[in-house]
Amino acid sequence: MIAAARIDSLMNQAWPAADSTELDGWLVRRNAGVTLRANSVLPANAPFDVQKALDYVESLYLAHDITPSFQISPAVQPSDLDVHLEARGYTVRNPTLVQCAALPDVLAKLPVAADEVNISTAPSAAWMDCWWGVDGRGGAANRDTAEQILARGKALYASIPDGQQVKAIGRLALVDDTAGLYCLAVDERFRRQGLASAVIRGLLQAATAKWVWLSVLEDNTPARTLYDNLGFRTVSRYHYRVKA
Repeated sequence: MIAAARIDSLMNQAWPAADSTELDGWLVRRNAGVTLRANSVLPANAPFDVQKALDYVESLYLAHDITPSFQISPAVQPSDLDVHLEARGYTVRNPTLVQCAALPDVLAKLPVAADEVNISTAPSAAWMDCWWGVDGRGGAANRDTAEQILARGKALYASIPDGQQVKAIGRLALVDDTAGLYCLAVDERFRRQGLASAVIRGLLQAATAKWVWLSVLEDNTPARTLYDNLGFRTVSRYHYRVKA
């Protein structure tokens, strides 16, 4: 459906770091330590000298007070990079599946929701409150940095209102003719009411993409069940290697 290398590229564009350095085929991403994706190496092509490249990455990250980390997918170069990282003491974090489906097929499986879903091209303060309340890591400064990541890419933002607050939110990153589902979150007071499906439906109805993709933690059984029922199928996977 979509090759692993293209998936890696789409995800990088959908969640762009503030700074990145090209290192002989590797993209060394930095974003003040906020989110692993934006502060990890995307190893798209093999460097001439792997050990020297690893030394450089570690020095650069440590100089920016960031833990050295790598995103490892089936498209990783060199293909045995995982072995090199394990030998240096890097540990595995967040085994994740990447799933994909044709957008019209997903819409056909989603129930019509009674809840009002608001769509915008930027996250509101209430949207951010909900996201950070459910999935936030860190204080106000980290939240501001995370919001800057969102602002760098073209996307749609969905919210289900609850007075001045929101019950559920989601983000659909728009990259080429595809769309990536991110930041799906439901306030714990309103879970198991079909709000996640309503958010997904609202976002996909507003998009013109042909394909929609998402990443889901391998051990997140409830989310995987939802996505399986909507017709998503695994097309790639990745994990992080993080310096211990």
